[in-house]
Amino acid sequence: MKLCIDARPLQNGHRGRGVGVLTQNLLTHMGRQATDDEVTLITLAGKPLSPLFRRERRIETRRLERPNRFNWLADQLLLPGVVAQSGAEVFLATDFNSYLIPRGGTRVVSLAYDLIPFIFRETMASQPLSVRLGLRTNFPKLKESTAVIAISQATKNDLVRRFDLDPARISVVYPGIDHSLFNLSTAGDETRRRELLDRLGMAGSFFLYVGDSEWRKNLRRVLEAFAATGTGMKIVLAGKRALTDSALLGWIEELGLQGRVVLPGFVADADLPLLYGAATAFVFPSLYEGFGLPVAEAMACGCPVITSTVSSLPEVAGEAALLVDPCKVAEISAAMVKVLKEPELRGQMIAAGLRQAEQFSWERAAQETLTVIAGAGGRG
Repeated sequence: MKLCIDARPLQNGHRGRGVGVLTQNLLTHMGRQATDDEVTLITLAGKPLSPLFRRERRIETRRLERPNRFNWLADQLLLPGVVAQSGAEVFLATDFNSYLIPRGGTRVVSLAYDLIPFIFRETMASQPLSVRLGLRTNFPKLKESTAVIAISQATKNDLVRRFDLDPARISVVYPGIDHSLFNLSTAGDETRRRELLDRLGMAGSFFLYVGDSEWRKNLRRVLEAFAATGTGMKIVLAGKRALTDSALLGWIEELGLQGRVVLPGFVADADLPLLYGAATAFVFPSLYEGFGLPVAEAMACGCPVITSTVSSLPEVAGEAALLVDPCKVAEISAAMVKVLKEPELRGQMIAAGLRQAEQFSWERAAQETLTVIAGAGGRG
């Protein structure tokens, strides 16, 4: 098959975010399986990118530099021609900027991560006008895609509800996690774990949160729930933005949690399993997630998980986690105390979590994505 893929999320501002991380892992594993396909990657000129496919060529593009928030408009004007130039049978759109209406004989398969701007009005309103225009122009084009890949059933449901997409054309393909990194062996490395905890000034038991500090992550309620546990434990909030989030720092002071909240900032992937392995529980009562990779990572490392009853999180957690209403502080706090005081339950959660995490692999995600692409191209 001749396949064209928008690889620019691996080079632009998405590179270190969820879209970029998912695309990088997905394309890497697709490249190991699609050894006979002819693949054209659309890339950014002057930006390095390692080879991904055995039979690969590239078409380099330059996006408008100013005003850079209107790059989506340049994409919509220029991408159809670039895709046609590739001669591909199927185009894989990896970002909402590359959602296109199929033209000529080319089919379009689009990846859909979440619909946060359409579900939460405050998120859409906080975006510059140019970005709002891009979102509202491009997402409806998913109705024209030959096939859409949603990263969770929750995202699929949102697509059907918000844009009236045909559910028969939407396939759910769960992302994977790196099991060579997130596993019991790595998480249980006592020497490295002790070095990390000493570096953070940590001793004794602690709860753990990993992620951003934006409002939908629900950190205010996490802190309120933690304060209500009445324990002398600490909680680690690992995330780059937490160090400079004035609202978060204000909540810590308001709740009298100075000295009990540890803010290590960004934690490298190599160190994350050690934190998961050392924590009493991973607390992640987010208000919305397209998938929620940290939940799967924590379970793979043998860490009990407390997460939300909403969006995709029950899918990721399965029967392995304690699910709470993310808007009810008392439920979050009670779950934290329950894991802390019931060692038998904690052991059951660890065992169930290890089994649940096994289903999330990049090899499986790549295989299922290629199956959808083959079907869209008439090869399935």
